[in-house]
Amino acid sequence: MRVYTYGNPVLRKKGQKVKNIDKKLEKIIKEMFFTMQHTKPQGVGLAATQVGVPLLFFVYKIENEEGVVINPEILERKGKNLFEEGCLSVPGVYAKVERPEIIIVRYYDTNGKKHEEEVKDFKARVFQHEIDHLNGVIFTDYVTNIDDFFVEEGYTLPEGIIRRFMKK
Repeated sequence: MRVYTYGNPVLRKKGQKVKNIDKKLEKIIKEMFFTMQHTKPQGVGLAATQVGVPLLFFVYKIENEEGVVINPEILERKGKNLFEEGCLSVPGVYAKVERPEIIIVRYYDTNGKKHEEEVKDFKARVFQHEIDHLNGVIFTDYVTNIDDFFVEEGYTLPEGIIRRFMKK
């Protein structure tokens, strides 16, 4: 399964609501978990839109907890937290992003059960990052100064990001 990288227009498309959970979707979910866990660097979340599936769901694995979040909606945001983020679609590039520390999110699981959950700290960051992807937003969109990016050795800052800052 291919993870699309920065600059590919598929990353800017908004996903559509998942209407039913069938064998085809279950197969995509399994492939997404495998892909997320076998990339370098390894991911903790992967949105369907990042792999070219135009639907509103993502998978995550944070330490010993993993899950599938379908048709998520953020109902409430509390607090603020500045923390470094990276992304499988912008490999080797990191930047500090300010996000709410706590969110209340409504979503469905693969059994079609509705959840309303308060999510905190790193898990809240992962959920917000992936929900952004489902809406065509990439974490780099929040960065206002090119010098705030950290690029790991062996990687480069994507041309599109460089051009964005050259316009300013």
